[in-house]
Amino acid sequence: MSIFEKIERACAAFIERSFAKSFPSDLEPAQIARKLVATMEARTRGEEGQLLAPGWYVAYVNPEDFERLSPHQVYLEREWAGLLEDLAARVGITFSEGSASVKMSARQDVPAGAIDIAAGVPRRFALRMIKGVSSFGVYSLEGAARIGRSDECDVLLADPSVSRAHAIVETIGAEPTVRDLGSTNGTFVNGERVETKTLHDGDELRFGNTRMQFEVGRE
Repeated sequence: MSIFEKIERACAAFIERSFAKSFPSDLEPAQIARKLVATMEARTRGEEGQLLAPGWYVAYVNPEDFERLSPHQVYLEREWAGLLEDLAARVGITFSEGSASVKMSARQDVPAGAIDIAAGVPRRFALRMIKGVSSFGVYSLEGAARIGRSDECDVLLADPSVSRAHAIVETIGAEPTVRDLGSTNGTFVNGERVETKTLHDGDELRFGNTRMQFEVGRE
């Protein structure tokens, strides 16, 4: 029996155990699990005598499917990652990041019922000061980072034109976004005032009179 035939058998048993009872009439979680495993299989390479697979995965689904599955998101992401780690351990695969991480994210261009898997290495996000009252520097972002004048903010900006809780940058999933928190002077991306906006590497953000550049890198 080949290494990936073993994976398929283990996958079938795991899916039946973990997902069937929780989602008896909904196949999407099992379909995503199978595609995650297939992606891990396709991206596994032999290097220096060991099998190496990426440890970072994002499952893109249609916004309607995401809305239906999102109440179970934390559970599903944990179970999917556990599935990959369980199967990898069974067949001797090592993750390049040491462990598996799975996130589910909505993407408009994915048809309903379809799944698109991205795999690679974790990304890191940062805001680089361009012009502002605060000293020039780089602010690392993780998860949901609040921006404002309050001491409770993750990115503290000593700019009187910035609200105490001005905006939030969310980097959970594969499509980082900025969301205004009802600030007085607004949040701008590349000169356009926004309420919520997907961010891309190099975008210029303005909070009050403070200008910052959004940066995406690799670990």
